[in-house]
Amino acid sequence: MDREEAKKIALDAINKEIETHGEDYVFLMAPQLGKNTWTLEEARESIINDTTLENSSSNLIDGIINLYEYKKKLERNNK
Repeated sequence: MDREEAKKIALDAINKEIETHGEDYVFLMAPQLGKNTWTLEEARESIINDTTLENSSSNLIDGIINLYEYKKKLERNNK
């Protein structure tokens, strides 16, 4: 899976959530100092720009790629 495929998957998922809940719905919360909540709109912008969420190390595209690679590894180990 390349970055563009992962980006499309992430955008499709986040857009469905925005249709259901609206852009201002809280997407993520973290117990930390500074910014500690992110909306669906902020998540969509980070996906479009391929950047981390503000004040975090989370890149949602990297998360999809990592999950895909992990799943492939599990499938190889279970054969």
